Amino acid sequence: MVSSLNFKRNRMATGRSRIPSNSIPQVLCPDPIINLTQLAAVKAREAAEAYFTLRHFDCAIMQARAAKELYPEFPGMDNYMAAYQIHSAVSHKKNWYHVLGIPNPAVADSEAIKKQYRRLALALHPDKNGSVAADGAFKYVKAAWDVLSDHAKREAYDKSLSPRSQGARGSNNRKPAQQQRSNACSRKRAGPDANSTGGDGSFYKKTVKIVRKSNPGQRATVVMLSVCRVA
Repeated sequence: MVSSLNFKRNRMATGRSRIPSNSIPQVLCPDPIINLTQLAAVKAREAAEAYFTLRHFDCAIMQARAAKELYPEFPGMDNYMAAYQIHSAVSHKKNWYHVLGIPNPAVADSEAIKKQYRRLALALHPDKNGSVAADGAFKYVKAAWDVLSDHAKREAYDKSLSPRSQGARGSNNRKPAQQQRSNACSRKRAGPDANSTGGDGSFYKKTVKIVRKSNPGQRATVVMLSVCRVA
Protein backbone atom coordinates (compact mmCIF):
# COMPACT_ATOMS: atom_id res chain seq x y z
CA MET A 1 0.00 0.00 0.00
CA VAL A 2 2.79 2.39 0.89
CA SER A 3 4.67 1.67 -2.33
CA SER A 4 1.59 2.39 -4.46
CA LEU A 5 1.10 5.75 -2.74
CA ASN A 6 4.73 6.66 -3.35
CA PHE A 7 4.31 5.74 -7.01
CA LYS A 8 1.28 8.03 -7.34
CA ARG A 9 3.12 10.88 -5.62
CA ASN A 10 6.13 10.52 -7.91
CA ARG A 11 3.91 10.45 -11.00
CA MET A 12 2.07 13.58 -9.89
CA ALA A 13 5.34 15.34 -9.13
CA THR A 14 6.76 14.60 -12.58
CA GLY A 15 3.56 15.76 -14.30
CA ARG A 16 3.42 19.15 -12.66
CA SER A 17 6.28 20.81 -14.54
CA ARG A 18 5.84 20.57 -18.31
CA ILE A 19 7.49 23.90 -19.16
CA PRO A 20 11.30 24.03 -19.25
CA SER A 21 12.65 25.88 -16.27
CA ASN A 22 15.00 27.98 -18.39
CA SER A 23 12.08 29.47 -20.34
CA ILE A 24 10.21 30.73 -17.28
CA PRO A 25 11.10 34.25 -16.02
CA GLN A 26 13.34 34.00 -13.00
CA VAL A 27 11.30 36.38 -10.85
CA LEU A 28 7.67 35.30 -10.45
CA CYS A 29 5.07 37.41 -8.73
CA PRO A 30 3.13 35.82 -5.84
CA ASP A 31 -0.10 36.65 -7.70
CA PRO A 32 -1.08 33.53 -9.73
CA ILE A 33 -2.85 35.66 -12.37
CA ILE A 34 0.35 37.53 -13.11
CA ASN A 35 2.24 34.24 -13.22
CA LEU A 36 -0.16 32.94 -15.88
CA THR A 37 0.37 36.12 -17.88
CA GLN A 38 4.11 35.65 -17.75
CA LEU A 39 3.81 32.03 -18.84
CA ALA A 40 1.59 33.13 -21.73
CA ALA A 41 4.30 35.57 -22.75
CA VAL A 42 6.84 32.74 -22.72
CA LYS A 43 4.56 30.69 -24.98
CA ALA A 44 4.21 33.65 -27.34
CA ARG A 45 7.98 33.96 -27.54
CA GLU A 46 8.32 30.25 -28.30
CA ALA A 47 5.67 30.60 -31.01
CA ALA A 48 7.61 33.52 -32.49
CA GLU A 49 10.74 31.40 -32.71
CA ALA A 50 8.77 28.58 -34.34
CA TYR A 51 7.28 30.93 -36.90
CA PHE A 52 10.74 32.27 -37.73
CA THR A 53 12.11 28.80 -38.41
CA LEU A 54 9.22 28.38 -40.87
CA ARG A 55 10.19 31.73 -42.46
CA HIS A 56 6.89 33.34 -41.49
CA PHE A 57 8.59 36.54 -40.40
CA ASP A 58 5.46 38.68 -40.08
CA CYS A 59 3.83 36.10 -37.79
CA ALA A 60 7.01 35.95 -35.73
CA ILE A 61 6.90 39.72 -35.28
CA MET A 62 3.25 39.55 -34.19
CA GLN A 63 3.96 36.85 -31.60
CA ALA A 64 6.96 38.74 -30.24
CA ARG A 65 4.84 41.88 -29.94
CA ALA A 66 2.17 39.87 -28.11
CA ALA A 67 4.78 38.57 -25.67
CA LYS A 68 5.92 42.14 -25.05
CA GLU A 69 2.34 43.29 -24.39
CA LEU A 70 1.62 40.39 -22.04
CA TYR A 71 4.79 40.91 -20.06
CA PRO A 72 6.32 44.36 -20.66
CA GLU A 73 9.31 43.51 -18.44
CA PHE A 74 10.12 40.43 -20.51
CA PRO A 75 13.89 40.73 -21.05
CA GLY A 76 15.14 40.86 -24.64
CA MET A 77 11.83 40.92 -26.54
CA ASP A 78 12.67 44.20 -28.27
CA ASN A 79 15.86 42.58 -29.55
CA TYR A 80 13.90 39.56 -30.76
CA MET A 81 11.58 41.82 -32.74
CA ALA A 82 14.54 43.72 -34.20
CA ALA A 83 16.02 40.47 -35.54
CA TYR A 84 12.70 39.40 -37.06
CA GLN A 85 12.19 42.81 -38.69
CA ILE A 86 15.60 42.68 -40.35
CA HIS A 87 14.86 39.27 -41.87
CA SER A 88 11.44 40.53 -42.99
CA ALA A 89 13.01 43.56 -44.71
CA VAL A 90 15.48 41.36 -46.58
CA SER A 91 12.76 38.90 -47.61
CA HIS A 92 10.74 41.78 -49.08
CA LYS A 93 13.86 42.90 -51.00
CA LYS A 94 14.18 46.19 -49.20
CA ASN A 95 17.37 48.21 -49.62
CA TRP A 96 20.16 48.41 -47.06
CA TYR A 97 18.76 51.63 -45.62
CA HIS A 98 15.54 49.87 -44.63
CA VAL A 99 17.53 46.99 -43.16
CA LEU A 100 19.25 49.46 -40.83
CA GLY A 101 15.91 51.07 -39.98
CA ILE A 102 16.46 54.27 -42.00
CA PRO A 103 13.24 55.00 -43.92
CA ASN A 104 14.48 58.09 -45.79
CA PRO A 105 17.95 57.67 -47.34
CA ALA A 106 17.97 61.25 -48.64
CA VAL A 107 18.33 62.72 -45.15
CA ALA A 108 20.56 60.00 -43.69
CA ASP A 109 24.07 61.22 -43.00
CA SER A 110 27.09 59.14 -42.00
CA GLU A 111 26.52 59.77 -38.30
CA ALA A 112 22.92 58.52 -38.43
CA ILE A 113 24.00 55.37 -40.28
CA LYS A 114 26.73 54.70 -37.72
CA LYS A 115 24.29 55.22 -34.85
CA GLN A 116 21.80 52.75 -36.30
CA TYR A 117 24.49 50.17 -36.98
CA ARG A 118 25.83 50.33 -33.42
CA ARG A 119 22.34 50.08 -31.95
CA LEU A 120 21.46 47.00 -34.01
CA ALA A 121 24.87 45.38 -33.50
CA LEU A 122 24.36 45.66 -29.75
CA ALA A 123 20.77 44.38 -29.94
CA LEU A 124 21.86 41.35 -31.98
CA HIS A 125 24.85 40.42 -29.82
CA PRO A 126 24.61 36.88 -28.39
CA ASP A 127 24.75 38.24 -24.85
CA LYS A 128 21.70 40.44 -25.54
CA ASN A 129 19.74 38.31 -27.97
CA GLY A 130 19.00 34.61 -27.57
CA SER A 131 16.85 34.31 -30.70
CA VAL A 132 17.73 31.91 -33.50
CA ALA A 133 17.29 34.87 -35.84
CA ALA A 134 20.04 36.97 -34.26
CA ASP A 135 23.01 35.49 -36.11
CA GLY A 136 21.54 35.85 -39.60
CA ALA A 137 20.20 39.32 -38.82
CA PHE A 138 23.65 40.48 -37.70
CA LYS A 139 25.15 39.29 -41.01
CA TYR A 140 22.61 41.40 -42.92
CA VAL A 141 23.35 44.42 -40.74
CA LYS A 142 27.09 43.93 -41.27
CA ALA A 143 26.59 43.72 -45.05
CA ALA A 144 24.56 46.94 -44.99
CA TRP A 145 27.23 48.66 -42.92
CA ASP A 146 30.02 47.56 -45.26
CA VAL A 147 28.24 49.26 -48.17
CA LEU A 148 26.86 52.39 -46.52
CA SER A 149 29.88 53.23 -44.36
CA ASP A 150 32.19 53.53 -47.38
CA HIS A 151 31.67 56.77 -49.30
CA ALA A 152 32.47 55.34 -52.75
CA LYS A 153 30.39 52.20 -52.22
CA ARG A 154 27.46 54.20 -50.90
CA GLU A 155 27.54 56.61 -53.83
CA ALA A 156 27.57 53.72 -56.31
CA TYR A 157 24.80 51.97 -54.39
CA ASP A 158 22.62 55.10 -54.37
CA LYS A 159 23.03 55.37 -58.13
CA SER A 160 22.00 51.75 -58.54
CA LEU A 161 18.77 52.43 -56.63
CA SER A 162 17.54 55.29 -58.86
CA PRO A 163 17.22 53.37 -62.19
CA ARG A 164 14.78 50.97 -60.54
CA SER A 165 12.23 53.71 -59.97
CA GLN A 166 12.89 55.14 -63.44
CA GLY A 167 12.35 51.72 -64.98
CA ALA A 168 9.10 51.38 -63.07
CA ARG A 169 7.90 54.76 -64.35
CA GLY A 170 8.95 53.91 -67.90
CA SER A 171 7.05 50.64 -67.87
CA ASN A 172 3.82 52.52 -67.12
CA ASN A 173 4.18 54.48 -70.36
CA ARG A 174 4.27 51.35 -72.47
CA LYS A 175 1.15 50.41 -74.38
CA PRO A 176 -0.37 46.98 -73.94
CA ALA A 177 0.80 44.35 -76.40
CA GLN A 178 -2.68 43.96 -77.89
CA GLN A 179 -2.94 47.71 -78.57
CA GLN A 180 0.52 47.79 -80.15
CA ARG A 181 -0.42 44.93 -82.42
CA SER A 182 -3.68 46.56 -83.51
CA ASN A 183 -1.86 49.83 -84.25
CA ALA A 184 0.73 47.99 -86.31
CA CYS A 185 -2.04 46.29 -88.24
CA SER A 186 -3.82 49.58 -88.96
CA ARG A 187 -0.64 51.25 -90.21
CA LYS A 188 0.05 48.55 -92.78
CA ARG A 189 -2.25 48.23 -95.74
CA ALA A 190 -3.00 45.32 -97.95
CA GLY A 191 -1.97 45.39 -101.57
CA PRO A 192 -4.31 45.50 -104.53
CA ASP A 193 -4.81 41.80 -104.13
CA ALA A 194 -7.18 40.48 -101.47
CA ASN A 195 -4.33 38.57 -99.89
CA SER A 196 -1.25 40.68 -99.30
CA THR A 197 2.07 39.96 -97.69
CA GLY A 198 4.64 42.58 -96.77
CA GLY A 199 8.14 42.48 -98.08
CA ASP A 200 9.40 40.94 -94.89
CA GLY A 201 6.52 38.47 -94.65
CA SER A 202 5.39 39.91 -91.32
CA PHE A 203 1.91 41.09 -92.38
CA TYR A 204 -1.13 39.17 -93.60
CA LYS A 205 -4.66 40.38 -94.32
CA LYS A 206 -7.59 38.56 -95.85
CA THR A 207 -11.20 39.61 -96.41
CA VAL A 208 -13.88 36.92 -96.46
CA LYS A 209 -17.42 37.49 -97.75
CA ILE A 210 -20.12 35.44 -96.06
CA VAL A 211 -23.62 35.32 -97.60
CA ARG A 212 -26.43 33.87 -95.50
CA LYS A 213 -29.94 33.18 -96.86
CA SER A 214 -32.32 31.13 -94.77
CA ASN A 215 -35.54 31.02 -96.92
CA PRO A 216 -36.02 31.32 -100.69
CA GLY A 217 -38.04 34.53 -100.39
CA GLN A 218 -35.92 36.13 -97.64
CA ARG A 219 -33.36 38.83 -98.26
CA ALA A 220 -29.79 37.58 -98.08
CA THR A 221 -27.48 38.71 -95.24
CA VAL A 222 -23.97 39.65 -96.27
CA VAL A 223 -21.10 39.79 -93.75
CA MET A 224 -17.64 41.05 -94.68
CA LEU A 225 -14.99 39.62 -92.34
CA SER A 226 -11.41 40.90 -92.40
CA VAL A 227 -8.62 38.94 -90.78
CA CYS A 228 -5.41 40.76 -89.91
CA ARG A 229 -2.33 39.06 -88.51
CA VAL A 230 1.06 40.45 -87.60
CA ALA A 231 3.78 37.85 -87.18
